Amino acid sequence: MMKVLIIEDNPTVVALYRNTLRAAGYQVDTAVDGAQGLAAVASFRPDLVLLDLMLPSIDGITLLRKLRADPESANVPVIVFSNAFTGDRLTEVWQAGASQVLAKASSSPKQVVEAVRALLAERAAQSRPQP
Repeated sequence: MMKVLIIEDNPTVVALYRNTLRAAGYQVDTAVDGAQGLAAVASFRPDLVLLDLMLPSIDGITLLRKLRADPESANVPVIVFSNAFTGDRLTEVWQAGASQVLAKASSSPKQVVEAVRALLAERAAQSRPQP
């Protein structure tokens, strides 16, 4: 079973996406701040991270940079899932290594699950040996 880690400090958002992703067949763990999220990546070893930007302790962009700098998590797909996007902020998110960016306000749970499936399928295809 593929594992998804949700790093989000809003309990309503966490509950919605934890339940939605579990119903879609994923094993889900959660973290409520950046420091917990960093620890959870090391212990849970997710196949994908759903990451908010506005987090206590370590913000999402700093966390994303730390994930990309660590060989253990450098290739884990990260969907940045936030409403905190301005032009400069969006550029910074992509430069930090986001695999995909979704706005909470305009993404349905179904769209998030589809994005998770697509990224995990892409990652699986890349890791298969070529004939």
